[in-house]
Amino acid sequence: MAFGEQLRHWRERRKVSLSVLAQATHYSKGYLSRVERRQRSPERLLAELADDVLGADGRLIESWVSEFGPQPMLGASAGGEATKRRTFLKSASTALVTGGLAELDRNTDAVARLRDALIPNAPAESAGMALPKFSRAVTRARRDFTAARYAGLADDLAELIPIARAATEPAGQTLAAQVYHLAARTLIKLSAPPYAWVAAHQGEQAATASADLRAIAEARRNMVSLFHRAADYGKARDLTARAADMLRTQLAGAAPQAWGAYGALMSTGAIAAARMEDRHSALAMLEEATDAAAKAPALVLSAGHVVTYRIGVSIVLGDAGMAIEHARSISPDDIPTVERRASYYTGVAEAYTLWGKTDRAVRALLVAEKIAPAEVRRSGPRRVIEDLLHQDLHSNLSGLRALARRASVAL
Repeated sequence: MAFGEQLRHWRERRKVSLSVLAQATHYSKGYLSRVERRQRSPERLLAELADDVLGADGRLIESWVSEFGPQPMLGASAGGEATKRRTFLKSASTALVTGGLAELDRNTDAVARLRDALIPNAPAESAGMALPKFSRAVTRARRDFTAARYAGLADDLAELIPIARAATEPAGQTLAAQVYHLAARTLIKLSAPPYAWVAAHQGEQAATASADLRAIAEARRNMVSLFHRAADYGKARDLTARAADMLRTQLAGAAPQAWGAYGALMSTGAIAAARMEDRHSALAMLEEATDAAAKAPALVLSAGHVVTYRIGVSIVLGDAGMAIEHARSISPDDIPTVERRASYYTGVAEAYTLWGKTDRAVRALLVAEKIAPAEVRRSGPRRVIEDLLHQDLHSNLSGLRALARRASVAL
C-alpha cells in the first residue's frame, strides 16, 4: 500500500479528519489531501509527525521509507534502515550537531563582515553604482531577507554598504536607508545588537535625508526593535507612539510600501506595549497594523504577518490559548514570506509550551526548522527549546534532543 493510502487508512482508522490532522501537523489540508491522492510526494517530516499524531507505531514511517527510500528527515546523514522515529533521531544526532556548529561559525563570519563594512578600519574610497543597478541589488537583498537567508545576505549587504555611504541624491539616499535597514534587521536576526545599533543609526540619517516615508518608518522600527531587545520597553512603546503621530498625517496619499512599513512599525511596537502590560496600546497598535496591511503589498505586510504579532502579544500577556486561537485564524500558507511563516511556527511552539502541550510545541519547531533553520537558532526559539528540555527531563518528546543539538542548545 502506497504512503498516501496508508496515511488515509490510519487517519480514518483513528477517526481523524483532514482538518484536525492539518492542525496537528501544521501542513495544510490541501497538501494532505494531495498526498493521500498520490498527487504530491510527501516529505519525511510529514511521515514523522503523522505517525506520532495517528499512533501508527512507526508504520507510516516504514511506508514512507519503502516508497521513497531511506533518506533521513531534514537532510541529515544516518546509516541503517530508519524504521522507528526515536531510533532514527538518536542515530542522526551526532551528524546533525556538527551542522549546527558550522551554521554558528557562518553566522559569526557574517556578523564580522557586516561590522567591518559599517565600521571600516580606515576611510573607504567612495564607491559608485548606477541607480538602476543599485535598486535591483537592494530588491534582491530584500528577497533574501524574507527568505531567511541571513548569512548569505550579509555578504551582499557588506558590498552594498559602501555604495550606500556614498549616496547623496534623494533617490540614492532612499536606497541607502533600505540597505542600512536590512543590515540592522539581519544583525538583529544574527543576535548582534551592538552592530545593529550602528546600522540603525546610519539608516535613520539616510532615511531623514531621503524624506521617504517608507524609509523613515523602517528606520524607526529598527530603533523600536533595538530598545525592545535592550529591555527598555517603555522607550520602545513611546517611540512607536511618537512615530505614529508623525507619520499618520502623511500616509493618506502614500505608496503601498509606506503603509506596509508603517504597519510593521506598529506591530513591533505592540510587542513592546504588551511587555509593559499596556494591553490597550498593544491592541490599538495591532488594529492600526491590520488596517495598514489592507493597503500594503502582501510581501511587505499581509494580514498573516500581523497575526504573527498577535500571537506574540498574546504570549507576552500570558494568554497562550488566545495565541493559538489567533494561529488558527489563518492558514500558514497565507503568510507570503518564509521569515514570517517560520516566526508563525515558533510563536505557535512558544504558545503550546506555555499551555503545557509540549508534543505539539516540538512539532511546530520542527516545521519551523524545515522552513527556515536560521529562525530556530535565534534566541527566542532556543529559549523555548530550553523550556521544553526542562519540562521533558526523561526525553519523552520525540526529536527534541536532536533539535536542541542542531540549535546548539546545551543538553
